[in-house]
Amino acid sequence: MKRKFFIKRSFLVLLLLIGLVSCDQKEKNNQSKQSKQPTAITKLNTEEEKTVVKHDPHAITIAIEQISSNQFYSAMQYKKVSKPIEKITDLTIVQKQLSGIVDFRKKGDSTLYINKIHFRNGTILENDGECNYCSFVAYFPTDDILLLEGGHMSDVSFDLGTGQETEDAGNPELATESPNSKYRLNKIYEGQECYEHFIQKKQNGKFQKIVDLNKLFKDKTGEWLCYIEKEFWTDDTTLYFGLVTEYKETGNEYVFYKVKIIER
Repeated sequence: MKRKFFIKRSFLVLLLLIGLVSCDQKEKNNQSKQSKQPTAITKLNTEEEKTVVKHDPHAITIAIEQISSNQFYSAMQYKKVSKPIEKITDLTIVQKQLSGIVDFRKKGDSTLYINKIHFRNGTILENDGECNYCSFVAYFPTDDILLLEGGHMSDVSFDLGTGQETEDAGNPELATESPNSKYRLNKIYEGQECYEHFIQKKQNGKFQKIVDLNKLFKDKTGEWLCYIEKEFWTDDTTLYFGLVTEYKETGNEYVFYKVKIIER
């Protein structure tokens, strides 16, 4: 926009106007510089929200019941075996398959790091230094999830389709699916002793997180869901697991639980 200055204006007013223009220009320059700074995730396409199905938290209820070891092992007779998940760990193959999606940085013959990810929904992940040493572990084609190992052997994962990160994407290798793949128990290792556990539901072909099981378990039982074993489903809405209460060389000790998903 052209600014018109009138000769009849006093010299003082002219100086004031010049000062305002100068401040305005500096502000624009600062905004321009800030916009060029790399961010963790730069959104380039507002359509990415459409790739994530939003779940109604009131659509289901989760019941958690402590059961006896006899009840647990009796139910285990009806457990359904999860389908083996496809994964790629070969460095050469994964670089070819994810060419144009993941910008890898190779170190030696056995380690890949991440420089940048171009998610399929148009967003971009720039490595801002927080994950300089997050090394490639596996790529899961069915889920389109990239799994890395962070500090203290923690899980770091990205859904290459939606841009969702670890706490939503999880670690597919640790997941246990219900018989018809309607729900699954997923978890991530955070680098300490305990794991984060959550339940996902398959919606439009993608598993989406619907329940933070650690928080729910704490709220309902008063106990912390740190480390579980022996998890299995007997049907699409019934999950069993053993919460480890003591580690022993001769065999861990457990308290057993049944989780029931009640759909409305």
